[in-house]
Amino acid sequence: MLRTVFTGAILSLMLSPAFAQPAPDDGVAVADAPATTPGERTYVVKKGDSLSRIARKFYGNSVLWQPILTANADRVKAKGRLIFPGTTLVIPDLNAEPETFVVNATAPTDRPMMAVVTGNDYAPFTDKGLPQGGLFTDLVRVAMDRAGFDTEIEFLPWDYAMRATRKGTFKASFPWYDTTDRREDLWYSRPVYEVLVVVYHKAGAPLEFAGIDDLDGLNLCRPEGYFDDDIRAKVEAGSIVRTAPDTPADCFEALVKGDVDVVSLSAMVGNGEIIKLGFENDIEVAETPLAIRPLHVVYPKFDARSRGTMGKVNVALTAMEKDGTMARIIEKHLRTHFDGLKKARDSRTLASTE
Repeated sequence: MLRTVFTGAILSLMLSPAFAQPAPDDGVAVADAPATTPGERTYVVKKGDSLSRIARKFYGNSVLWQPILTANADRVKAKGRLIFPGTTLVIPDLNAEPETFVVNATAPTDRPMMAVVTGNDYAPFTDKGLPQGGLFTDLVRVAMDRAGFDTEIEFLPWDYAMRATRKGTFKASFPWYDTTDRREDLWYSRPVYEVLVVVYHKAGAPLEFAGIDDLDGLNLCRPEGYFDDDIRAKVEAGSIVRTAPDTPADCFEALVKGDVDVVSLSAMVGNGEIIKLGFENDIEVAETPLAIRPLHVVYPKFDARSRGTMGKVNVALTAMEKDGTMARIIEKHLRTHFDGLKKARDSRTLASTE
């Protein structure tokens, strides 16, 4: 499974992650202070700190903890759940210009064409309006280019994208979670990116959440076309009511209005929507994640060539991980994503003071 600085670590946290703990008595000394680049700062962790509190101190917003984790993935223990007093962390400059990273060269015109489909409203992973279509779109396009294919990527409603891929209308689709029912019609690529699935609730309405059973009797919002295998049995039994609007923003607006009890999404997508909507003070996240799940590219079993295609793209993805291409693409998109969220927050703050 992919374990770059930016994959397993970046999404293995929740909204208020990584509280400072006493240093472990394992004979391992706290690492030396990390090197910084111009514009970056350092911060020595104190007792009671968390990445979210440190983010609020430096960026004015507790949700912007992911850039700090990205810059310190080798210093944050237990998959990002612990930071220790005395550890020196790099605090990235969110105003820095993202690295320009050009991957695709002019491709020959006689190469096989891959008709691929994805969806919108899944920032920073996929959306037609994002640079290069988003982080995951960029990864897939580069991997397929290296595997010898030209790609034609369509952005369509998620439910239609899945149905069309299963029927073989498209040669591949992304990014999808692995579910039992989908495996009947699809081949799954190697894991490309891990996400943390969390449960959000309204501020001031405490939620004791340790697992799926604690959602019994609640109205849970997750957009139409998103995976549901983790909650399907509960929904079918009537233990959980699922509301399925078009977008994550619809879910959070319903949560703030009191029309639903909880929202369940990946932390990266959910946190970004909360900032864009200005709901940082209105919504909280349960401390226990619902799941940590990898995202894949899927290929239709209907097409006899799919397994061969998948094998070539998997080889390209592995090579991209080893040579650093994958990390650079991910960093580029995350920098752009966090910069956009920071600008949205700053614009909202300025408007409120005028």
